[in-house]
Amino acid sequence: MRIVLLSVDDEYAGEIQRPLFEAHPDWIVGSVISSRMIYKRSNFGAVLFTLRTSGLVFLVEMFQVKLLRWFLDRKKRFLPTQLAERHGVEQFVSADINDEESLEKLRSWNPDIIISTNFSHYIGKTVRESIARYGCWNLHKSLLPQYRGMAPSFHALLDGAEKVGATLHIVEKGFDTGDVLSQIEVPVTPSDTVYSLNRRTSLAGGKLLASFLETYNPKVTKPVPQPEGDWKNYTYPTRAEVKEFRRKGLRFYSSNNSEH
Repeated sequence: MRIVLLSVDDEYAGEIQRPLFEAHPDWIVGSVISSRMIYKRSNFGAVLFTLRTSGLVFLVEMFQVKLLRWFLDRKKRFLPTQLAERHGVEQFVSADINDEESLEKLRSWNPDIIISTNFSHYIGKTVRESIARYGCWNLHKSLLPQYRGMAPSFHALLDGAEKVGATLHIVEKGFDTGDVLSQIEVPVTPSDTVYSLNRRTSLAGGKLLASFLETYNPKVTKPVPQPEGDWKNYTYPTRAEVKEFRRKGLRFYSSNNSEH
């Protein structure tokens, strides 16, 4: 098995990748790290976009989470770059997974599967269909087709969802629309925050991914199409949604979270 992983360099992606690195590091032949917070936007442009779309409160809350996590439990935090370095896996930094340099690097690894694990780029047709022997997969932190798109944990909490989860699916045109390979449910608790729910779905998704790959047989496995219907595609929350989130007493992070 030859696997290439795609991700941003954060702890959610690290928790998704960690079980596979620990169980089968020899399967992982390459790790692509996104250099863009938001696809096709500079990091400064991404900050401006988030500020315009979601407002200052959302931007500050997300920054505080990242800042706090940088200083708290650093020894317990796993990043994709750290995992790749620890296991001697070649890394490649990409600003656009669909540009020729990135495509050439992907081809050089001759992968059986390309797996997106908390990745910030739109994955184009060539990467989806023409490079890996068994295609391109994604691990999404929700029970698809519910909460497709960005910020699934925020929207699940805002909606008062009783359960979320993680879904391993084939990458197709659009966002989180492909046939499902496997899913796992994660209950939402009264104490959950955006951070804790993101972390718990990442942990569950990582275990799901490693377990699925250990028994994967491309000749036998039958992906299941997602239910038809007018399923909403979620994006960055609006200012009004952030205001409603705070009005309901919901939180982005709590130092009392047992998951931190």
